[in-house]
Amino acid sequence: MPLGKPLYLRGSQPTRKPTSGLLGGALFVLAIVVVNYLVFFKSGPVETPSLDQRLAKPVEVLPEGKLEALVAQRSPQTMHPEAVETTLARGDTSAKALARIGVQPSASADALAALASEVNMRTLKAGQKFIAGVLPDGELAYLRFPLDRIRYLEIAPEDGVWNVTYKQIPTDKETVEVACMMSGTLFDSISRCGADVSLVPIISDLLGGQVDFHSDVRKGDVIRMIVDRESLGGSFLRYGLVHGVIYEGKLGSGSAFPHQDDMGKVSYYDQSGNSVERLFLRSPLKYTRVSSNYTNRRKHPILKNYTPHRAIDYAAPIGTPVHAIGDGKVIFAGKKGANGNLVVIQHQDGFQSYYAHLSKFAKGLKVGSEVSRRSFIGEVGSTGRSTGPHLHFAVAKNGSFVHPRTLLQVKGPSLDADLMSDFSVSVAKATARLKSTLIRGDEATKSY
Repeated sequence: MPLGKPLYLRGSQPTRKPTSGLLGGALFVLAIVVVNYLVFFKSGPVETPSLDQRLAKPVEVLPEGKLEALVAQRSPQTMHPEAVETTLARGDTSAKALARIGVQPSASADALAALASEVNMRTLKAGQKFIAGVLPDGELAYLRFPLDRIRYLEIAPEDGVWNVTYKQIPTDKETVEVACMMSGTLFDSISRCGADVSLVPIISDLLGGQVDFHSDVRKGDVIRMIVDRESLGGSFLRYGLVHGVIYEGKLGSGSAFPHQDDMGKVSYYDQSGNSVERLFLRSPLKYTRVSSNYTNRRKHPILKNYTPHRAIDYAAPIGTPVHAIGDGKVIFAGKKGANGNLVVIQHQDGFQSYYAHLSKFAKGLKVGSEVSRRSFIGEVGSTGRSTGPHLHFAVAKNGSFVHPRTLLQVKGPSLDADLMSDFSVSVAKATARLKSTLIRGDEATKSY
């Protein structure tokens, strides 16, 4: 039976699949093929530049100095630190004093640690000044620690380490002539001449072995001097090297001229080449008068009998400072019968010096203490067997008392004979200059 046409239920006739979806997919595949052909076959493979090609390519170069400028943008020097002064107050630490002017504690710690390597920070007192270079962010560019009017320590970083350097403010120096007519004490006479009184101890040191400025000065005596003068900002600062000094007196004369050896050390000699640098002071204090001299027979003011007085009694007010006459070691310091408070010092060459009737001893002075010439050892008093305030000063040589003036004969070596020719020429030139200097007296016409 032949098959007839199929029978379809109403609404179930077959539908045809649309042909548009197949066409879109075919076009997408074709596009991918074309792109790959163009990239990999038509254009050829993509080549990576070789090292030589990359090195040959021009490189952008920064203008000269730009790199340094970029690096230095945060350096202390280009941030312009502000110099600010601060003072240590009572109860302050150094870090606290710096913090008051805006320095961060972390910034000051290393600088203060470096300073402590040169300065005992525990001994700093209220009033000590610091000058800090403070940066805008509270960091520290440098720290300066004044030692006196012209010298200071500078603490600054270098390669990450804080270093301490001794520095000095530049000063003005000149050589001046001073010629004074004596009237009254050396102090008064120098002052009336218009010179600074800091010359007095300089003159005393140089001529004290030749002239007794406590008893030998007479009105009309003349002192002439050539000396370096140093100033800061127009104000007197200090005297320096003495190029020559001459004293012309009724009771004595003296002179001192410098000589510098091959090592740079300056020593002073008189016109004949004899050393003027005595190993001992002429006297251990500034006294009013000699109340009793060295003698083999004296009527004792208290015992009323005649006994030797192997010492010099210097009358002076209670509290007058007493100084060691030379370098040595204290071998006694305490009460000693009629001597009252007594200090005994052992010096070189078998000399001993005795200081009796003291009112008090220098703080810390004891047996074994090392002292130098002019060291403060005590004050004038009237302890022990005494009729009034004075210093009983005695000197012994190898256990026997001698006249204290014997010490004035102990001096340094004379100038070598082979140096005398050049020294004499130098002395002659200085003397001619000294003699031509105008003498000044009661009224100063120039400030030296």
